[in-house]
Amino acid sequence: MIRKKETVRLFAKDITGDLVKDRQEVTINWRAGQLVLDEPSFNGGKDIGPDPFTTVLSGLVGCTLTTLRMYIKRKAWDITDIHCSVNLLQRTEPFETSIFRTISFGQSVTDEQKERLLWIARNCPVAKLLQGDIKIDTHLSDDAAVPAGTGNYPPSDEESTHVTKNYALQL
Repeated sequence: MIRKKETVRLFAKDITGDLVKDRQEVTINWRAGQLVLDEPSFNGGKDIGPDPFTTVLSGLVGCTLTTLRMYIKRKAWDITDIHCSVNLLQRTEPFETSIFRTISFGQSVTDEQKERLLWIARNCPVAKLLQGDIKIDTHLSDDAAVPAGTGNYPPSDEESTHVTKNYALQL
């Protein structure tokens, strides 16, 4: 999470994944468990877990709902049921992705509450992440144990060395 003028690692331990044999299933290892990602059958998988796009959108749903719940609880509002739907539209030329999100409540919500809850949802951490400037720094390594953002290929330049060094110092 990024705080005011501060950059920090979000996870103490890298999230890792492994793909073995001729399978489409990917085993994701995170803090205290594992998750299986898979492709739908029309993409060669067995559909035994969410696909990567479903996982990204699920993160948005989860963050939206938990952020709203925390805010509603802090305000002591009588809103107990919240529903969030998301979907994705991709255009190829020019490449553009749109995420559609709709939130509904099981109880009556005033216009003032709606306005505030909409602002909270639009500013939940995952929504901000997905709407922000994202750079992906990818390296190859002969060693699976090296931290994310490091490796022996491509040869590093001065800027990526500085970023990676600071990242490694947080371990």
